[in-house]
Amino acid sequence: MNYERIGPIDVIFGERESRAPFSTVLLLRDGGDAVLIDCGAGHPAFSSVSREYRVREIFLTHYHLDHIWGVYLFPQAHKWINPYDYRKLTSWHELAKASGVYAAEGERGGAAWVAAQQEAAESPPPERDTAHAWGRVFGAVDRVYPYQQELMLAGIRAVMLHAPGHCEGYCCPYFPDHGVLHVGDFDLTSFGPWYCNADSDIDHFIQSARMTLEVDADYYVTSHQKGVVTRIEYRERLERYLEVIDRRDEKLRQAVKRGCPPQELLRQEVFYYAKNLAANPGLLRYQAIGIAKHLTRMVRRGEPWGDYVEHFFAAAGLDRRYLDVFSVPQAADQIGADALRSHESEGNTKMNQ
Repeated sequence: MNYERIGPIDVIFGERESRAPFSTVLLLRDGGDAVLIDCGAGHPAFSSVSREYRVREIFLTHYHLDHIWGVYLFPQAHKWINPYDYRKLTSWHELAKASGVYAAEGERGGAAWVAAQQEAAESPPPERDTAHAWGRVFGAVDRVYPYQQELMLAGIRAVMLHAPGHCEGYCCPYFPDHGVLHVGDFDLTSFGPWYCNADSDIDHFIQSARMTLEVDADYYVTSHQKGVVTRIEYRERLERYLEVIDRRDEKLRQAVKRGCPPQELLRQEVFYYAKNLAANPGLLRYQAIGIAKHLTRMVRRGEPWGDYVEHFFAAAGLDRRYLDVFSVPQAADQIGADALRSHESEGNTKMNQ
C-alpha cells in the first residue's frame, strides 16, 4: 500500500497514480478503528486496510464513481455523504439527471439508462469481478453529514467545507489540528478543471478554488496524480490550473470566429483529445456538456452567439432543459441525526480518554 502519513492521517494513493477510475483516499486512525474519506484507491490498498483496521465509517466527498466504487468492500461501515448528493445515490433518475445522461440523451434516453442500471444492479457481478459499477454502491449511503460544522472523526476534528462547482455537493474535508485540507478534485493536473456534469458550474468551481486558498492549511491533498503538496506549491499550481478555463474559452472563441460549424465543435479537443474519445466514446457526453457550459457562460458575458449556441445544442443532441440540474439539499438532521449525535459523542469521549 502506497501512502504518506501526516500525524494520525494516512494519505493512501490509488492505483495508476490515482488516475481515474481510481482516487486518493484518507484513512483516519484511532487505534484499531479507522474512518475513510472517499473509497476509490484500489483493491490491494483496501485489502491492506481491512487486515489492519476495522473501518467503522466512510465519509464521501461527492457521488462520482471514482471516489465511491469501493464502499461495497466495507459492508459493516456506515456511509456518509453530503446533503446534495444523498438523493443521487438513492434515486436512479436523480443520478441520471445530475450526471448529464438526461442532458445528453433526453428523457427517453435517461429512462433507458435508468432501466439498464436497475437491471444490472439486480444481477451484481461476481465477487472476483473488480469492475467499478453503480449497482454495487447505489443505495449504500445511510447518513448525511452537515457542511461547515465541526465533527469528530476517529477522534480527529474535521469540518466538511462546501465547495461546489465540480458538482453541486462537492466538499473539501479540513482537519484544522493537523493543517490538512483534502482539496480532492481541485487536482492541479494538466487536464485542468472538470465541470462536465449537469450539476457542475464553472463560476462556482472558480469561487470554490479561491476559497481553498483562504483555509489555514499546510498540506493540500489532491485526489488524482499530484498527491500531497505544500501551501506555497498549491497556490502556484492552482493559478496555472485555473488558467485552463480561460484557454478553453479562447479555443472556442477562435473556433467560432473562423466559422467552425457547430457540429464540429465536439472534435475541437476542448476537453478530451480525439484518441481519448476513440478509446472511450462515452466521454463524448462530457465533452458536449462541458462545451455547452462554456458557450452559455460566454453568451451571458456578452458574446453574440445565441443562434450559434442553439445550433450547437441541436447538433450535439443536447436537451437544454437538463443542462443545468441542481437539487434541494437533504438536511442532515432528517437522515442519520441520531447517528450523528452519537458519532460526535463517541468522538468526544475518545478525545477525553
